[in-house]
Amino acid sequence: MVVANKAPFQLVLNESEEKFDQLPSYFTTHFTNADSVGFIFSNWHYVIAHYVEKLTLNIRSKTCSLPPNFITRMNQLKVLSVTGCSDYPSKFHDLSFIERLTNLKSIRFEHVSVPSIQPILALKNLKQLTFVMCEISDAFMSCSIDSPDTSLTSLEIDTCYDVKQLPSGLCNLVQLKKLSITNCHELSVVPKGLGNLSNLEMLSLHCCTKLQELPDSIGNLRKLSFIDVSDCLSLSVLPEEIGELCGLKVLKMNGCGGLQELPMSISELWRLEEVICDEETSYLWMDFETDLQKLKINIVEEDRLESLMKIVQ
Repeated sequence: MVVANKAPFQLVLNESEEKFDQLPSYFTTHFTNADSVGFIFSNWHYVIAHYVEKLTLNIRSKTCSLPPNFITRMNQLKVLSVTGCSDYPSKFHDLSFIERLTNLKSIRFEHVSVPSIQPILALKNLKQLTFVMCEISDAFMSCSIDSPDTSLTSLEIDTCYDVKQLPSGLCNLVQLKKLSITNCHELSVVPKGLGNLSNLEMLSLHCCTKLQELPDSIGNLRKLSFIDVSDCLSLSVLPEEIGELCGLKVLKMNGCGGLQELPMSISELWRLEEVICDEETSYLWMDFETDLQKLKINIVEEDRLESLMKIVQ
């Protein structure tokens, strides 16, 4: 099914038995929302593609190969969303066409297998990149991010179970303001060069259950105002350098049962306004109450069944 809407011009493609490489003939007979556009041409894709600003692809097959001559005509495309709807992540064979979509500002992949992120990082106008339930480990680890052209400000990776580590080149994405890596249960280490992300304002590592520590270089992130390490069950220590985070306002750390003590440098977080933690962890903060006058501690009750399920995962 194909659905087109105005303001801004959006196109939704739902793949069923037909393949995307048969798009022209498929569109000619299956354009279901003609009234919203007002016309149907036998070669309508050449006409409409130029106006599309948002493209949503829902893929039901195991593999997907998009026709470059169609996609690359979308020179006004700003938002691309691709969702795999089969039992296993749909596999892309080639993403090289994406380099020609120079106006793209936001890309979201869900339940797909991505072969490479190199062409994605070549997009100079890209601001937001999101992966949800994707196979991306090989794509990241094989990618060179030494001098990226992108001005990416937000990177989100959620529930990507094949992610065990992140490439050191990730820390060259110096325009990043938001880095969110959540529910990646196999992630055990964060790059030592994390402190190179000097513009980072928000860092979330929620429910990375095998993550054991944060790099010392985190102290260089002077613009960082929010950290979420909640449900990082294996996190056993916070680096002494965390006290150098002069902009930190919120620290979320409930479900960090492995933490037995806090570094003394915590007393230097004079802008810290809120700590979200469980009751056991709240006792660790008592020694710092006199130094941190603005601090409010919000206690979250632990759901023991939920915690057990996270350990099992």
